[in-house]
Order: sequence, then structure tokens, then C-alpha cells
Amino acid sequence: MNISSRFSEFGMTGAFFWIAQIIYFALVHDMELQQLAPGWITSLNHYQTLTEALPQTFKDVAGSLLTAFGLIGIFVTGLILNLLGSYFFLFEDIYLNRHLEKNHDWLDKMVNACPGAVHDDYLRLHKEFGANVFVSARQGLKRLQLTGCCTRMQSFLFSYIHVFSDNGSPEALSDHVHLWRTARAIGITFWVLSVEILVFGLHGSEWVAILVSIALFLVAIYTTLRSYNRMCHTLFTLACATYSRQRKQ
Repeated sequence: MNISSRFSEFGMTGAFFWIAQIIYFALVHDMELQQLAPGWITSLNHYQTLTEALPQTFKDVAGSLLTAFGLIGIFVTGLILNLLGSYFFLFEDIYLNRHLEKNHDWLDKMVNACPGAVHDDYLRLHKEFGANVFVSARQGLKRLQLTGCCTRMQSFLFSYIHVFSDNGSPEALSDHVHLWRTARAIGITFWVLSVEILVFGLHGSEWVAILVSIALFLVAIYTTLRSYNRMCHTLFTLACATYSRQRKQ
């Protein structure tokens, strides 16, 4: 992903986060906002008076600085959401290992040709996960220790496609990765909203707030894992096609 796409991704997710926050506070905390409105208006009047007293050159600079700070704030928000989205690995590792299990027939041959850390990681994941999804708490904690193995295995597949494919990483795979990362950031936004609703509540009963909070939490997980699953389908399909082509050469 080039720099321009990364800026667009962070800008879009950062803007989505702040728009969601504005809508939430406007709908739920309208009375509190009305009480704070006079203070905001006074501050804006002081700022307007200050800027009018400045020469024209400084007025332009002040406006440009505010615009720059706003854009930087949105970009940094998107960056933070992207970083926090990595915590979805708790669920993504399960999906990755499902695909490893479904494709073990050709993956066994491909990984055996690459001895070393990748081979060891693959064997550990196959032994620990297998076809079992629901496990005990003790096994779940043990699986958390295999997150590094999942990351290295996923990186190996990306690298294999990039090295042995004709044109590097195909555009279809790049699009799915971009969508997956965007869905991660949007999922974190939903998680933040669910926590805010659970803590600060909604208009109505407490049970309504709890139900809405749980719904947003589940929507966040569903949105992220659906896009991640689609990305894995493309990743494993391209890896299989690349491996088959390499064997014929």
C-alpha cells in the first residue's frame, strides 16, 4: 500500500470516528451540549476578536494552521484506530487457522520445502488448533501464546505471493487487505461507542443502553472478521495458485 492510500485510509477512519462521536453526543447528551454552548460561543468570540486584530498575513497563517491541526488530528486518530485494531487478533487467529486446516493438503508440501521457523510455526499451529474452535480457558491462554506463529505464517504467505507472482502482490489482494484494515478501525470505533453507551447511558432505561452496547460490540466483531475472512480466502487462493505454478515450472 502506497503512502497516498495509507493517508486516505487513516483520514477516512479518523473522520468516521469523530463524526460518530458528534452524532452520539448530539443525540444522547443534547442537554449537556446546550449548557456548554454559551462557553463555546464566548471562546469563539474571543478567537474571532483576536484574529481580526491581526494583520491580513497572520490571519491567513492562523486559518491555515487551524486547518493543518484539524487534518493532523483526524490522521492521528485514524492511525491510533489502526493500531488498536490489532487487538482483533484474538478472533482473527481462529479464522486463520481454519483456513490453514482447510488447505493443509498443499500447505504441507509447500511448508516442508521451507524448513526453519515457518515450518516449526506451521506444525505448532496445526497441532494446537487443528479443527477445534471451542476450547477450554487453559487451552485458550495457550493459543494466545501462538499469536506470533500466526503472524509469521500470514507474513510467509504474503511474501510467497509477492516473490513468486509475476507482478508482486495482486491488486485484488491489496484491496482486501485495505478493506480489512479499514474494517478494523471502524470496529474499534463501534467498540468505543459501545463502552460510552454502557458507561454514560442512553435516553431511556438501563437495559436499552446495555442491549445497544452489546449490539455495537457484536457488529464491530462481525464487520472486522467478515472482511478478514474474505481477505484470507483471497490470500490462500492466490498462494495455492502461485505454488501450483511454481511446481509446474
